[in-house]
This record gives sequence, C-alpha cells and structure tokens, in this order.
Amino acid sequence: MTAPGELVGELLLREARAANDTYYIVADGTLNGTEPFIEAYPDRFLNVGIAEQNAVSIAAGLAFSGKQVYLWNCSTFLLYRPFDQLRVDAAFARTRLRLIGTSSGLTRAASGIAHIAIEDLAVMRALPNMTVLCPGDLVEARQLLDQCREIDGPVYVRFALENHDLPEIHGPDTPVTLGKALTVTQGADAALIATGNMLPVARGWVDEFAEAGLAVRLVSMPSIKPFDSAAVAALVSERLPIITLEDHSVIGGLGSAVAEAIAETGSGVPFRRVGVPDRYPYVVGTPDYLGEYFGVPGVSELRKWLDEHIASARRPSPGP
Repeated sequence: MTAPGELVGELLLREARAANDTYYIVADGTLNGTEPFIEAYPDRFLNVGIAEQNAVSIAAGLAFSGKQVYLWNCSTFLLYRPFDQLRVDAAFARTRLRLIGTSSGLTRAASGIAHIAIEDLAVMRALPNMTVLCPGDLVEARQLLDQCREIDGPVYVRFALENHDLPEIHGPDTPVTLGKALTVTQGADAALIATGNMLPVARGWVDEFAEAGLAVRLVSMPSIKPFDSAAVAALVSERLPIITLEDHSVIGGLGSAVAEAIAETGSGVPFRRVGVPDRYPYVVGTPDYLGEYFGVPGVSELRKWLDEHIASARRPSPGP
C-alpha cells in the first residue's frame, strides 16, 4: 500500500534523477513521505513557512524560469489564502505549476473549519487554464501524476490524508487517461459516479445495492477538469438514473459538473447529488460524525430513491 505522500515522493525522485528541473516547495509541514527527495536534493527544496501567498509566487517564478515545480500543502492553506496569487500568477499566466493538496473534504474535519476543504473543486474548476484532478485510488493517482508533466498550465491534484494508504480499486494494468471516466462495475439499473476518496465508499455501496437486487454501474471520475461529459451523455442515452458521490459541497464540484453535462444533452434522467450540504459544520468531529450531522444519505435512503425512479427513467423523455 502507498500513501499520497509516498507516491509524490517517488515521483519527485524519479523526475529529479531524469532531469535537473524538479523543485519542491512547502509552506510549513514536510513530514509527508517526501523526505527522501529533500535529503537527496536539498538545493531543490524550499520551505517558506506559514506564508502561502509567497509560496505560490515563488513557485510561479521558478516555473517561469523553466522549472517543474510542485507545491504541497493542506488544500485549505494551499488554495484559499493565496487565491489571488493562484488566479493571477498560476491560472492567468498559464504557469506550469503542480499544486498538491491534501486533507481535502472532511478528512481532517476534527481539526476544525480551517482544515475543511469542501469548496476547493468549485473554486479551482472555475479558473480558466486550471486542470483539476481528484484520484480515487492508487492506479488513478500514479498515472495522473505522471501525466501532469505534459500539461501546459497549472494543475491541482486533490488527495485525502497524506499519510493514509490509497485504496486499490482498479487492477494494476488499468489504463487511466486525463479527462476520461473509468467504468469500475457494470450495471443496467442505475449509475453511481464517484470521485476521489469517495470511490472506495461507492464500491462498497454498489455491493450493497447488488445484495438488494439492484445492478448499479460504478463510474469513477478522477478528472474534474477536463471533464468527461461524453461519459455522462452515454449514461443519459441509456436512461439510467444517476447518483453522484463526493467529499465536497454539492455545489460546484462533481455533482454540478454532472448536472451540467446532463442538461447539455437536452434530455433528462432522475439525478441526485450526494455530498456535503450547502452549509458549514458548527461542530467538530470525524468525517463519519459530520456525515451524520449533515444527514448525508446512505445506501438505504438511496435504495428507496432508486426504487421510485428506475421505472420512470426508462420511460422516453419528451422531445425538444
């Protein structure tokens, strides 16, 4: 098993050995699995301390000088505090900057609101020139990180906790392509689209649906931008009810991207977004505790919803 920190550390070492243009910047924390790179290449590492705006501007300057720059931090500190610098120095300038964000969603919710990143996908996908990736397992993470080097512009890669092992949902030889969805399981009753650290949760849900006699197709969407609208359109053409599952606000993230794709088909199917409701938690606790606090639906509630909507989805929709 491999944690995100170890995976990024492996990537940094591999790139550094192949070329002398790889730089790594953090704003405070470093104990995340990237220590071997820091020890091997101390002149290509910089810890700016708690100065997130400076971290982005320094990273952008190095990138402008032809370096391949990776900037790491908790997603809230990586994106929200230096948003003006990200917008101007990274997105507007189309800087080849790789932003590695961890502790996303509710994964570090026990530390309070300053560590809860439930708006990051919405914020970043709205920036022109920004690529937004949300790997759901080890195979997706490894291949998408490798593909980042060829992207002409900034990239935000979203992870859960940096020291928790990534799950292994796909087979090791599964090809992962930037901007494309992956079908994990087949099913002709409904479709469940998941992203990021919700992919293993979705995999378990599909098994529970199967026990109840529902064949649910699981689709992983690790690329939020560019987004695979064609994959969503294909589900609509099959008249499948669609559920999205994400560790993010139901506004602006995966659910919104799927809703936009459904609307653009000119057709309609039953659709439900599952994620964090449009409000902040005013309590502190684990992700599971906050899920109960928010009343996020689980398999039993979604089974009832599917029972109500599968038959209606199969009826032809009225034409334009």
